[in-house]
Amino acid sequence: SADLGDISDTTNADVAKENDLFAEGVSYAPIVVIAGENMVVTGLDEDLMGKASGYEGQVKIQPKDAFGERKPELVEVVPTRRFEKRPTPGTRVSLDNRTGTVESVVGGRVRVDFNSPYAGKTISYQYTIEKIVDKTVEKVKGLLKYYLNKDFNVSIAKKRVKVDMPYEMGFNPQVQYYKKLLAEKIMLFADTEEVDYIEVHKRPEPVSEEAVEGASEEASEKKADQQSEGQGKKEETVPA
Repeated sequence: SADLGDISDTTNADVAKENDLFAEGVSYAPIVVIAGENMVVTGLDEDLMGKASGYEGQVKIQPKDAFGERKPELVEVVPTRRFEKRPTPGTRVSLDNRTGTVESVVGGRVRVDFNSPYAGKTISYQYTIEKIVDKTVEKVKGLLKYYLNKDFNVSIAKKRVKVDMPYEMGFNPQVQYYKKLLAEKIMLFADTEEVDYIEVHKRPEPVSEEAVEGASEEASEKKADQQSEGQGKKEETVPA
């Protein structure tokens, strides 16, 4: 929670719903982190060190060890032509690999704050260590989930890791960046010597005859409705 007040993030779905934070597509479940590897803010990272499975605690973190102090120079004015769609105040936008919040839009200029929404705030974390991850495959899956927010099929044989990855993900520049980072972390912390990303292509699921017939009937009905509406309009324009 920010400034020991409103809850701003959680891995618990019930808590997210109670605080109007729930979002479809977001995984609400325990996450795997490597203590001391800056996978969370510095203050929490330090607090995790040396803790055992089952530990429950809370830590209050000052801005310098959380999301930093606010920096006025990170508030910038950007031409609206830099955006695909005209942004609106309050929305989060991505530009030049940075994410910011739109403060105002005046004419052809957009004022964007690239500070973290939590910059300058004291943060309180309440957490539970569910377990210490020992199995190599769980470490690998945990790291993949943390960085790519997706579950993958993983197999390991003779210190060689194979990760099945849908080919569509290859078009995402962010995924390409994290693949190298992940390979390095997997080899270092999961005691493996090689990481192979296997591009997976799956045969499209066949469309049943019932579905085809249903779609055809729906299209026919829609066409008939359009023709009926068109006829009605023509009749209305005929003078008495």
